[in-house]
Amino acid sequence: MREAVVIISAADAAGKLGGTVNGNPGETLSGISDLKGAKEGDVSFILDAKHAGEALKSAAKVIISDSLDSLPGKTVIKVKNARLAYIGAIKLFFPDRQREGFISDRASVSKKASLGKNVVIGDFAVVKDGVVLGDGVLIGDGAVVAENCRVGSGSSVFARVTLYPGTVIGERCIIHSGAVIGADGFGFVENEGSIVKVPQTGNVLIKNDVEIGANTTIDRAAFGSTIIGNSCKLDNLVQIGHNVELGDGVIIAAQTGISGSVKIGNGCLIGGQVGFADHITVGRSVKIGSQSGVSKDTPDGAVISGTPARPLMEQRRTEAYAGKLGELFKRVKAIEADAGKPEDKK
Repeated sequence: MREAVVIISAADAAGKLGGTVNGNPGETLSGISDLKGAKEGDVSFILDAKHAGEALKSAAKVIISDSLDSLPGKTVIKVKNARLAYIGAIKLFFPDRQREGFISDRASVSKKASLGKNVVIGDFAVVKDGVVLGDGVLIGDGAVVAENCRVGSGSSVFARVTLYPGTVIGERCIIHSGAVIGADGFGFVENEGSIVKVPQTGNVLIKNDVEIGANTTIDRAAFGSTIIGNSCKLDNLVQIGHNVELGDGVIIAAQTGISGSVKIGNGCLIGGQVGFADHITVGRSVKIGSQSGVSKDTPDGAVISGTPARPLMEQRRTEAYAGKLGELFKRVKAIEADAGKPEDKK
């Protein structure tokens, strides 16, 4: 666990967070925590007014809130958006560290690789010929950056990540441990009882400010590029097939699998364990519920759920009807008993 490195007054914190102080502006803050784990000197936060009782019992003397103006015995920093202020407060106490360049003598770094300023390369990492690493890049312990990969400035490639040849990572990206970027796409053709592998000649292009979760896999394109747009956020254990294209700002929860050549528009929100059929197009700002099966094109702004995925209200009605099938079956049996079985009337 990182230790906070900043001591600040409630008034100064409020100023930096765009809030106002109701209580003691001179209250000293030296850390941030949730209500339950807070200790003396910590600031905490309420994301919903229903947690006011918990706040009163918390050791935190200063509370960030967008729903409460005051709390007995507490200093409240009133803000417009508690979630954003909470993020800002974390950054106050845990500021980004400036990286100082370091290359482990146990790393294998090609003389034909190009390294920017303040690059960090950990123990047993491998950096191959033709690799270009921008300023401030981190390559974690045991990571493999294969031939002709490019990693943009400020990006972090954590321990045991594998970047296959030709992978391109943009600036300020975060690739968590165990991710595999650029493995062959899943392409095969049957031929008279045998299975022939389709060569995968493309690469993966990940744009700027993307975060890729642990053990996520993104396959290289058959031709061209598998593309992950700016500011996409992928959870752990997500599978992206070859030639998939994600627009900007797509968020995908864990265990989702996207088949080859799917195109997903900007700003989509995708729940966990969603499956996509290949070669379909999902429009912009679509929301997809967990465990859905998406089998056809989806228009902009749709909210869908279920298998096969359908508009949310339609899916809820279907689930409601399904829950009543047992009762309906009993009623039908009772009606048949009262009326006599159909075969008795022949």
